[in-house]
Parts: sequence; structure tokens; C-alpha cells
Amino acid sequence: MDAQRALLDELMGSARNLTEEERRGYKEIKWDDKEVCAFYMVRFCPHDLFVNTRSDLGPCSRIHDLKLKESFEKSPRHDAYVAKFEAELCQFCEKLVSDLDRRVRRGRERLAQEVEPAPAPALSAEKSEQLSVLEEKIKNLLEQVESLGEAGKVDEAEALMRKVELLNAEKTSLTQQPQNEKLLMLTQEKKMALCEICGSFLVANDAAERIQSHVTGKQHVGYGMVRDFITEYKTAKENKREEERLAREKEAEERRKQREKEQESRRSGSRDRDRYRDEERDRDRSRDKERERDRYRERGRDRDRSRERSGRGSYDGGRGMDWRSRRGRDGARDRYQDRSGSRSPVRHGYRGSSRSPDH
Repeated sequence: MDAQRALLDELMGSARNLTEEERRGYKEIKWDDKEVCAFYMVRFCPHDLFVNTRSDLGPCSRIHDLKLKESFEKSPRHDAYVAKFEAELCQFCEKLVSDLDRRVRRGRERLAQEVEPAPAPALSAEKSEQLSVLEEKIKNLLEQVESLGEAGKVDEAEALMRKVELLNAEKTSLTQQPQNEKLLMLTQEKKMALCEICGSFLVANDAAERIQSHVTGKQHVGYGMVRDFITEYKTAKENKREEERLAREKEAEERRKQREKEQESRRSGSRDRDRYRDEERDRDRSRDKERERDRYRERGRDRDRSRERSGRGSYDGGRGMDWRSRRGRDGARDRYQDRSGSRSPVRHGYRGSSRSPDH
């Protein structure tokens, strides 16, 4: 019936049986409405796992609809909502497991308190004496019973046997110690084991069929699904966090390399600029030296031209020179001759002492 109803809902819509008046107030349910079970949409609803078990959570108060689940899986917003729904489901499952683990701890403590039955304490001297007397009486009576039986006195033998039974009961009461009810209970629980998955008590060394029945039971399977989901969710979350951390480290490393590359580029540019300035300075110095050499050569050429002009003036007998220059040059020559003559008269062929006064 449910499958046929779902097929009709898919073909004709869930409002196919509503009247016109009911249709006016009808609101179509969508997968992202609050009335829809998000746990059922993304994975499983824990309310469906423990039906008719000791851990029964009761019916879910939200809508479970396969058609809405398919609509959710086809929705373009599916990936955005999966993380949100899974986080909510994990939180709910962790509360279930936390409550279960408390029960498991209590059961484990209960089993840990088990003790072996205490050995019977030794009988006191008085009870030992009473026991010896009773055993002696029983022995004598049994001998009498045997003699009477051989003599054919059955009634007397039976009477003595009743006395023997009473003495045996008295003997048992002396040797048997009273057991505490709690000790008996713990002795019985000593044979119990605890399932760590679902917290159920099991009979230790039970038959394989009963153990298999427990393992495939609804409660064990349900808590197994819950625990597996929590482990899977946390592992995926941790892996994602690790991937994000590695991505951040890789990005930081790339930024560091980029900064080093830029710094190296700036340093290279600075070296190029320094080299360019040095080259410019060297070129400026070379130009300055070249200009200095040019000026020096120009001054040398000027001196050479001046000498040439001076040489042409002495060759043409002083033509082209003014009288002041000739006079100055002649006067200088005369003065030189006078100085030469005054310093070395003999060398120049003058003898002042033989000179005639007429001269």
C-alpha cells in the first residue's frame, strides 16, 4: 500500500484527494521545510533504528518522505546543506552514544564487583566435637539397623533409620554455612559478559547461535551504525581540516617564495641601478678626462701657434713687430751682452789693462 501511495503521489501529487476548499489552504511540503526530517534526508534517522527494543526512541516527529529525499539529492543546494545536516545528526548521535556509554560504564563496574564465593570457614572446636559425636551415633545406629534387618525386624530397623536421617540433618546444619543473597546474585552475574557496542548483558560462553542472534539484532546493528557514522564524520572532518592546513601552508610558502622573488628582483634592480650609476660616473669621468686632454692639447696647439708666429717675426728682421717689441728685445740682448761681458772679459777677448786711453 505504501508503495502504491508513493507512486500515486509521484504521478498525481500528494494533494490529489483534497477538495477544492482543502486545496486553498493546502501548502506543499518541500525538503528544506522545518517539518521534514533532516537526518532522514542526509543519512538515517535514529528513531528508525531501535523500534521495539529497549532503546526505542519512539516515532520521529518529522516527515520521512522518499520523494522529498530524492528531491533533496537532485537539488543544486544539496552540497551546501549536507554539511549542516550531517553536523546536526552527529550531535544527536553523540548524545545517544554518551548516554549508552554511561550505561556501559555502570555495567562494567557492576561486573568488576564480582567476587568468588568465600570458602567455608573452619569449624570451631565445639562444633567439631558435636560433629564427631553425631558421626559416632550415626555409625552405631547404622550397625543396629543392619542387625535388625538381618533378624527380620523391619519395623524396628525403619524406626532407627528415621533417627539416622534426623542425625544427618543435624550434621548438615552444622557443616553448611548460610549464603548471603547478594553473594549468590554476584555469583550468578559472574557468568555474564557486557557488549561494548550496545551495552547489553550477554551470557559468557553462550551458544554461537545466541551470539549471532545478538550481533544481528536491531539494537546492536543500530548502535553500530551510530558509532560508525560518528567515526566516519569525525575522520572526514579531521581530514578536511588537515587538507585546509596543508593548503594554507602551501599558500603561505608560495607567498614567501613570491616575496623572496620580489626582494631578489628589487635587489637585482638596485644592483643594476648601482652598476648603471657606476658606469655613468665612469663615463662622466672619462668625458671629463677627455675634455681635460682636449683642453690640454688645445693649449699645446695654442702654444705651438704662438711659437710659430714668434719664429716668423724674428726671421723677417722684425717686420710686422712694433718698435716697442724690437726695442725691448734689442735692449734685452744688449743687457745680456753687458752682463756677459762684465762677468767674463777674458772669455770674450777684452783686456781692460792693455786698452789704450785713446780708445
